[in-house]
Amino acid sequence: SAAFALEQLKKLRLLVKSRQFAAERLSKGLSNLEGLRTPVVRDDCTHVYYVYPLILDSDMLDIDKKKVIKALSCEGVPGLASNYTNLHLLPMYQKKIAYGSKGFPWSMADRDISYQKGICPVAERLNDKDYFGIEMCLHKYSDLEIDLMIEAFQKVWGNLELLR
Repeated sequence: SAAFALEQLKKLRLLVKSRQFAAERLSKGLSNLEGLRTPVVRDDCTHVYYVYPLILDSDMLDIDKKKVIKALSCEGVPGLASNYTNLHLLPMYQKKIAYGSKGFPWSMADRDISYQKGICPVAERLNDKDYFGIEMCLHKYSDLEIDLMIEAFQKVWGNLELLR
């Protein structure tokens, strides 16, 4: 109902502030980990941290992100998300059928449009090798929980050679 939605919107500012505070604390605690990039938010911007995005330099560390994610999960880090969908690789784009059976809207183009793997190398590499995140939307994290996550990351980073 509209009344329920209005009540939920009243909580939005505090919810976002809570996530921002937790994310700032997490960024500070993870900033010294080699080969891990935390979110950067420009001074004139904000971030709601629905997901706390992280970039792993898997080549520099010579490690598979799946092993890092598994180790972090075993150490109790909640809400780890290891990939997203590269939209251009979805069946709708690969088959070029969105509406009806005649290929609309692609049939309207005066040229061939390709969505083959490789056309978005940065997004594809992030999905396949380097990106992972923490789903901040799932929980309101306390200072203690953030501190425990930081400890888990530090423990895993202190033992990366065991994951190679």
